[in-house]
This record gives sequence, structure tokens and C-alpha cells, in this order.
Amino acid sequence: MDTLLVIRQNYSNFTPVEKKIADYIFEVEEQILGKSAQEVAKDLGTSTAALVRFSRKLGYAGFSQLKQKLSASYAFHADDKKYYEEVSDAETPRSLKNKLKVRINHMVETTNDALADEAVEKAVAMIKHKDLLFVFGIGASAIVAQDIFQKFSRIGKKVIFLQDTHLFVSALAVHQNDALFMAVSMKGETKEVIDIAKLAQEMTIPLIVISGREDSTLAKLADCLLHSVSGEDYKMRTAATMSLMAQLYVVDVLFYMYVSKHFAQSYQKLQQTKDVIKKLEQ
Repeated sequence: MDTLLVIRQNYSNFTPVEKKIADYIFEVEEQILGKSAQEVAKDLGTSTAALVRFSRKLGYAGFSQLKQKLSASYAFHADDKKYYEEVSDAETPRSLKNKLKVRINHMVETTNDALADEAVEKAVAMIKHKDLLFVFGIGASAIVAQDIFQKFSRIGKKVIFLQDTHLFVSALAVHQNDALFMAVSMKGETKEVIDIAKLAQEMTIPLIVISGREDSTLAKLADCLLHSVSGEDYKMRTAATMSLMAQLYVVDVLFYMYVSKHFAQSYQKLQQTKDVIKKLEQ
């Protein structure tokens, strides 16, 4: 994985000293490659031991290996030294396309590592076992919930997607014996989603959660957690691009796994929906 993107991704989990080191790396850029651990420690007013701990937290043996990885990142992105930033002043279409390509690739790598195969298999079994799938999300996560609704509806699953919370919990309550609830929230701390998840729990309705935080309030309520990772942690995010794409990527993995497990039945339903849509287009 790209080292600068890994640093950016983990920034909020760093200690104050580690954040100071990370900020220094982003500030001096390639200049750090010519500095020793002692020189960097002096610049930062910290110890060489702190640099080693920071390097090991990122998965490297020490500061020397961190510099090697940084050197590779700088060399690979020689045309755009600020590729790890979401957006900078005076961008060109080319620079933005390159940034998005790098960020998307990093998101896929990190989500693939985080998304447990066992969790996907379990979620597929849970969806098959229940007659009704309720999906809910707010903001950008509502787009993901709607995508779940569209995909699984086309293969014959009964899916309920409502954005009015009162209507949603009312429908959930009267179908609790047949229901499965899938909640979508990147940070896992959205109050409305948590409240509905707790109500579902009280009604003994199984819960699948798609979230980027394993330690979030929502994730802790889940019977099955599908972990999506945006691969980013910006101080000021201009759009939910990568978090949204990470969630949609997880939904695609889940959907294709379900289709693969129930191949003949799923393709029969897909053909039926395709035929109906063709009639509308005539």
C-alpha cells in the first residue's frame, strides 16, 4: 500500500506526538529522505525512539524502512507530489483523475484487507434465511441503502427501503418475525441509525451493519459486521467520495456472493426483470 495514503488513513488514530511526525512528513515532503533519525527528532523536539514507534505502527521495521517506502511513493508519483491530498488549489482535470485513481485503488486494497470472508458468507446466509430485508442509511449512506434495495429486489428478495424513520420502524415492528435489518453508516455513530438498530435488537431482529469503524456504537450492536474502509482520514473532507465507494464496493461483493450461492434462481429473476424493462422500452 502507498505509505503516504496509509499515514493519511490512520491520522486520527495517532497520538499527539505521532500526529506531529505525520504533519512533518507532509510538510517537508522529499526532504525527509536526506535526513537521519537524529536530525528529524531534533527538528521535531522528540526522540528517535518516537520515530521508530511511529514507523512500527505503520508496519515497518524502523525509520530507515519508512524512508525507503516514502522514497518509493515519491518516485511513483513524481508528476504530482500532492497526490495524497483530496483536492488542492489550481488542479487540472489530469491531476484530479490521477488522484482519484490512486485513492480508489487504495480504498479497494484497504477494504479487501478489512472485509472478512467469513462475514460475507454469514451475511449471505442471513439474507437467504429471512423473507424481508430492511435497509436504512442517512445522507450518503442512504445512497448505499438504495443500492442494496435495487440490487436485491432484482433477484427476487423482498426489500424495504424507507427514509422516513417513523414509517420504517412501524414496518419493522409488524414484520419482526420475518425481518432482517441491514444498517449502513460509515462512522457508525449516526443517532437515528443506532436508535433503529437498538429497536431491532429489542425485537430480536438480526442486524447486519456496513460500517468503516469496527469499534463504533453501531458495529458493536451487529450480529454481522461488513467492514468498509475508505482509506482516508482528512481533517476537512469536501465530499464522501471514498467512504461512499467503499460501502458500494462492499455491497457489490455481498451481492455477487449471494448471486453465486444461488446462481440459477438469481439469474432467472434477473432475466425476468430484464424482460419486463425491455417491454417498457418498446
